Amino acid sequence: MPGEHDLMSDSHDLFLETLRRYERPLIRYAHGYTGDLEDARDIVQDVFVKLSQNLATLDHERLAPWLFTVCRNRALDHHRKHQRLVVMETETLDLEPAAGPSPEEELEKRETATALRELIETLPTRQREAVRLKFIAGLDYQQISAAMKTSIGNVGYLIHHGVNALKDKWQAHEQPQSAKLKPAMV
Repeated sequence: MPGEHDLMSDSHDLFLETLRRYERPLIRYAHGYTGDLEDARDIVQDVFVKLSQNLATLDHERLAPWLFTVCRNRALDHHRKHQRLVVMETETLDLEPAAGPSPEEELEKRETATALRELIETLPTRQREAVRLKFIAGLDYQQISAAMKTSIGNVGYLIHHGVNALKDKWQAHEQPQSAKLKPAMV
């Protein structure tokens, strides 16, 4: 029978592995709610404090949905507490410094990321949540299903329609201004 030290060591290893695997996706996910990287980091820190307090009682197979649910709840609490609109920053969500893009490429990347985040915000709530969990947090359909408390089929439906709506919105966004303005004369 394993001793108390072995169980503590296993819990410690699981905590560190969870931190390594989910810290960055959780920060990106929280950032989508807060618009502020430091606030997102604070929220994720709270998530891991709560994880450390509940690790012994959690179902390890459902750990990712639990983490993202707690993160979403903390982000929403933060938003309510600060009573401000979420202003999306132009800062990229990639937390590691890029190796060598030119300033023009970096600016274009930031503008694209900002435009895409703004378009995501226009999606209906459930589609927006599913798209964030899939593409920002990197969860699979089963994990999204658990986090959103809906069927896997519904997750597929939400993501499919969310991505199609984003594609349409992006194409409209990318049209040159002159193409949007049709001549009045025939």
